[in-house]
Amino acid sequence: MRTELESRRVRVSAIREAAIDILAFDLAPLDGRPLPAFPPGAHVDVHTPSGLVRQYSLCGDPAAAAGTWRIAVKKESQGRGGSLSMHEAVRAGTMLGVTGPRNHFPLAADASEHLLIAGGVGITPMHAMAQALAARGAAWKLHYCARSREHAAFLDELTLLGGSRVVPHFGLSPTLDVTGLLRARAVGTHVYCCGPQGLMKAVEAAASHWNPAHVHFEWFVAAETDGSRNVPFEVELARRRMTLAVPEDKSILRVLCEHGVHVESACEQGICGTCETAVLQGDVEHRDKLLSREERAANRSMMVCVSRAKSPKIVLDL
Repeated sequence: MRTELESRRVRVSAIREAAIDILAFDLAPLDGRPLPAFPPGAHVDVHTPSGLVRQYSLCGDPAAAAGTWRIAVKKESQGRGGSLSMHEAVRAGTMLGVTGPRNHFPLAADASEHLLIAGGVGITPMHAMAQALAARGAAWKLHYCARSREHAAFLDELTLLGGSRVVPHFGLSPTLDVTGLLRARAVGTHVYCCGPQGLMKAVEAAASHWNPAHVHFEWFVAAETDGSRNVPFEVELARRRMTLAVPEDKSILRVLCEHGVHVESACEQGICGTCETAVLQGDVEHRDKLLSREERAANRSMMVCVSRAKSPKIVLDL
């Protein structure tokens, strides 16, 4: 279940070009208190100059962060403006609001080997993972896909860290044979993937015969959901003793907002976990990209930005 996370003000202490169209931002606390330590795979919510809240993975060595954070942002000219504002409006000294860290992409404690697959700026969580795995002497390998060496952020650092464990794949079209890579299921191996949707879907398909608990994804953008089969239902807010109608063309989050009920949210795609809400009763149609099979079966929480009810009514702890 979601826990309340602290929001902080930070100062951008340094900016550097990590690759073509990718900037790395160092973030330092404004109030003198060190920023909290973060586990590999964690991300933070950043209030961008555009007004949009975006999730960025924390990169670098988690053990050596010393109370500061680093994020890397790819400039998406065709996006909704968050990354563009980070590239065009942020300078050294700029102040930003951040919340976190939270981690939906952790390293598995019971893995005997870790297979990391990254595409483009999807290297950011893998950068921290590789640092942590190398520090603990764990078995790991990274396959890194990018358009070219110039588009591959942190490649030199990672190669210095891992040597032959880091395998680059350069090209405009896919050059990594994920089907061949994942055909065999090594006992105890866990797979982690972050990158463009094409790569993520290819890995998802190629690993369909693996134990689902051994395959982990960090999604930037959720796949389009077919809303043509949406049906209306009711949502009861237990603590408010209020019942609201959710039509087929609106999300629970939107209906709550229209009735003055505030729930923290960010991505509105079911990929960040900010709006996770406890479920007290009813069957959930989970459409997020975060909850595991076990968590979905337990039916104890849902992402109200995208998930819906399968039953006529669902009761939330709101």
